[in-house]
Amino acid sequence: MFEAEKMPKRLERTTIYESDFVCLYTDKVELPSGYIIENYHQIHYPKKAVSIVIFDEEENILFIQNRRYTVGRLEWEIPAGRIEEGESIEEAARREAMEETGCELSDLKYLCEYNPANGMSDSLVHCFAAKVVKEGSIKDIDEISSKRWFSKEEYMDLLMNNGTRDGVTILPILYALQFYK
Repeated sequence: MFEAEKMPKRLERTTIYESDFVCLYTDKVELPSGYIIENYHQIHYPKKAVSIVIFDEEENILFIQNRRYTVGRLEWEIPAGRIEEGESIEEAARREAMEETGCELSDLKYLCEYNPANGMSDSLVHCFAAKVVKEGSIKDIDEISSKRWFSKEEYMDLLMNNGTRDGVTILPILYALQFYK
């Protein structure tokens, strides 16, 4: 672990915006060399998140087509979302899978946690993989357009040809393919 004196140090914080979803700050930061950054932008997410790679018996992966307002496109993704107050990460993974795909899960296994943009954000995503036990209909029709099972060939093609740009989808799939047995 790094010694505290060798890490950048926040000297001041200015709040630009705060909500229970996302916060934006500018910090005055002193680097180990003594150099001062006057406006280091920091995005804080008060709630952590989960993502779930769902497999069927044939090793197909369930994708949802998400209506992404921010990028103005439909995006193939895996189920993901925030961990609500009082929920364990496992409970959040099961809830998100049910809301976004209608699936009940078995063999839920924790894969990893990661920070998708640690240069400017403290966002933390907990990744899981699981098997589908029972499949129902999508509950969140405002966010989710459709769902579809992709064969290994299809999802590898999707990843290779930039068919999804979502990091919360890409990294967990690669982890699941390597470490979920």
